[in-house]
Amino acid sequence: MIPKRFIDFYGDETRWFTGEVVSIDDPLELARVRVRIYGIHGTDKQLVPDDDLPWAQVSTPVTEGGTSEWGNSLGVQVGALVFGMFLDGQNSQLPLVVGSLPKYEGEDRDIKSVNRLARGENTITKTPNSVIGEPDPSYAAEYPHNKVTQTTSGHVIEIDDTPDAERIHIFHKSGTFVEMRPNGDVVTQQKNGWRSVTGNDKLYVSSNLDIQVAGNLNIEANTGTIQIGSGDVIASEISLVNHIHNNQDGPLSGPGPTSPPLGEGASTLVASVGTASGSVADPLLTSIVFEE
Repeated sequence: MIPKRFIDFYGDETRWFTGEVVSIDDPLELARVRVRIYGIHGTDKQLVPDDDLPWAQVSTPVTEGGTSEWGNSLGVQVGALVFGMFLDGQNSQLPLVVGSLPKYEGEDRDIKSVNRLARGENTITKTPNSVIGEPDPSYAAEYPHNKVTQTTSGHVIEIDDTPDAERIHIFHKSGTFVEMRPNGDVVTQQKNGWRSVTGNDKLYVSSNLDIQVAGNLNIEANTGTIQIGSGDVIASEISLVNHIHNNQDGPLSGPGPTSPPLGEGASTLVASVGTASGSVADPLLTSIVFEE
């Protein structure tokens, strides 16, 4: 037999409740919430002010860690309808929230608590970059396949399993986003960017690579060389491989057109950097003017 003094915590006199969250600003920062419980605290805040309501513990999944700073703050918000029980039975002073309940909201009770993105309504506006031919957004979510997490400031994470429209989408309230589309393509947009690699870095593109810059393009090798290893280099429609040049007056001057300056090795250009003017491997190029 269980002693009487422990019976309230055993479950024989368990009391369940539903209520509305009125505060998530737990002074102990333990992710507790204040709940105005239906049938107990009433709706008159003059009789029972929010500050007099007890803080309720919130049951979390075992995946939340739950120890030594491995737990997470919870997503429940003020206004949420929650379901729980009192740990101390009839005394009803130790509420425990077990979960939240979807509901209708608003004065006319016509607003659903389920996120609109999860219900097939796209609330995020994007403008594809026409300069590079960026495709239109691929949002085509259908309920109940899109799992959405949205914060109060507007950050969004979508994991969408809608058949033939599967996506993963991470969106920052500023408009920066990364979207993995149904066919595996990846579309990104961002504000300013910085990228640092502490070791080596490699990029392989199996087809073509286009880079378009509206301003200046600066490439610098602080302590090494910049090497273009194969193919031709074309600047202002002038080919490095297939052009001809004329020697000008100078120490290496000579009459008439000559063969391409780098001969059969014209496909490899090694440029030394680190000075304002720069230099190239072939000293003849210092007195040569290229012509088409």
